[in-house]
Amino acid sequence: MPKVAHKFKHILPHEGTEILILGTFVPEGEEDTDFFYGRPRNYLWHLLPICWKGQSLKEAPLSEKQHFMQKRKIGFADLIDALEVPEGEETNTDDAFVDTHVQQWNDIISIIDSLPALKSVYFTRKTFNGIPNLKVQMAVIAAHCKQKGIRICKLETPARHFSVEKQQQWIDTIVKQTTCLKV
Repeated sequence: MPKVAHKFKHILPHEGTEILILGTFVPEGEEDTDFFYGRPRNYLWHLLPICWKGQSLKEAPLSEKQHFMQKRKIGFADLIDALEVPEGEETNTDDAFVDTHVQQWNDIISIIDSLPALKSVYFTRKTFNGIPNLKVQMAVIAAHCKQKGIRICKLETPARHFSVEKQQQWIDTIVKQTTCLKV
């Protein structure tokens, strides 16, 4: 079975990261994305800047997204490093499929421990329905964050659509810190 690596596996959060946003997986063969959460139907780069009353970066070049990340001290990482999949399924990103084909997990605990300024970790998924292996990984990460005094919450997924309610949940969770969907 072919092994599919994460497209951005060599991009690590910068040392000054205070906010770490965790996702799942972007296959190396995916051509329509230049960075984490860059798929056309993903609205993270619209939601995130608006949290601080900024302009959407959804259509912005990577350099503008990176500038925003540095300014807001935001880093990204994904739980999965590589998948082992049946021939012809190299770009399948269905949650249940990915969850059952993980060949290697990223060492998120080590990433967290390498970030001395880290204050918050946000996982871009509200539910673990149909993805039991990801749920186990996140439980371990949540326990580690709790032990270290790092805030960890789930966010409503930035995928599929944008809504005023979703935007408000992101503002309330990330900026105001008045809500937190527990992992």
